[in-house]
Amino acid sequence: MYTVDLHNHTKFSYDGSNTPEEIIENAIRHGVDVIGITDHQFSIGENLPIYYEYIQHCKIKYADQIKVLCGLEIGTRPTPPESLPRATENFDYVLFECLDDTRAIDFYEFLEWRKLFKCKAGLAHTDIFKLGERYGLDIIKILRDNDIFWELNTSGNYIYYYDFLTNEKKQQIIKESGIPVSVGSDTHYIAEYRKKQIRRANELLQKLNIPLP
Repeated sequence: MYTVDLHNHTKFSYDGSNTPEEIIENAIRHGVDVIGITDHQFSIGENLPIYYEYIQHCKIKYADQIKVLCGLEIGTRPTPPESLPRATENFDYVLFECLDDTRAIDFYEFLEWRKLFKCKAGLAHTDIFKLGERYGLDIIKILRDNDIFWELNTSGNYIYYYDFLTNEKKQQIIKESGIPVSVGSDTHYIAEYRKKQIRRANELLQKLNIPLP
């Protein structure tokens, strides 16, 4: 089975406990094929170039053991800095978090803002079905048309993840839509790494032939 984990935090985040190397080596021990580092944009601040170069170094260091991707988790409560699209143009992807929160950036405004990003973009910590109901929109079509992938967050803190694992109707909607879906552990401390949950989510997506980003 091909295993990806595209949501991890390091000491570059205010709430991360491990170095990027420790996160990557932990993923190698658990048989992960692709590991994404996605530290908080508001923690890194003006040090984005340093963060980016550090992860590039890790890509080279571990190239013969695992594929490392450089991502960034962007807060949407409130609207993020206008400089981010240009600052992340060479990143592998970015994750916008909590768009279904009532305090988040307006969804229509977000769609216009997303167009400024050259890298891949995904939604983390977001129940897209709930988001669609809130705005009265065909959210799946909008994500597909705007080249936005969805993340299944396995940290245990988000009900939408458990719902998707058992809701065959929603699984079929996502499968037929063709939108990519990623898996993220949201790791902040490797001692709490949820290996079984990561494997289960990856297995489900591959069983349904749902594409990865």
